[in-house]
Amino acid sequence: MGKTISGQVNDAATAPCDVEVEEVLTEHDTLVVLSLGFASAHDPLDVLHIVCGRHRSGREPPPLEDELYIERSDQSLACDGRDVIHLAGHSNHIELALSDAGMSALALPHCTRFRFDTHPELLPIARHQLAAMIRAGQPKVSLQEE
Repeated sequence: MGKTISGQVNDAATAPCDVEVEEVLTEHDTLVVLSLGFASAHDPLDVLHIVCGRHRSGREPPPLEDELYIERSDQSLACDGRDVIHLAGHSNHIELALSDAGMSALALPHCTRFRFDTHPELLPIARHQLAAMIRAGQPKVSLQEE
């Protein structure tokens, strides 16, 4: 059993956790950045930063900027793309699925759905950044059309 962002106990392997996005911030310079602001049990404005380089280098092993980098409110809660199962933009939410290591590193459940019910105008902005991550060659990022 695992704890959700709200502090409730659930089966982390099967039950997604829904959180409502309150704010979206982006950067699109040398890095593609998507920051999702949401309320959690520990912080009324928690933030999840999702970052990648604009282009993959093609070097092996890939440098850090070739990988997705995901950080919660500070660097003590962070992981890279190796701990991401998928990051998918849907018609009404963004879903982040994590490995066990990613769950531990970010203090998030296996599957978190970042919903846009209160602020639907923010979803196209977030999906635009996901599209930029796909163009940058991030294989674990996708956009779903339902």
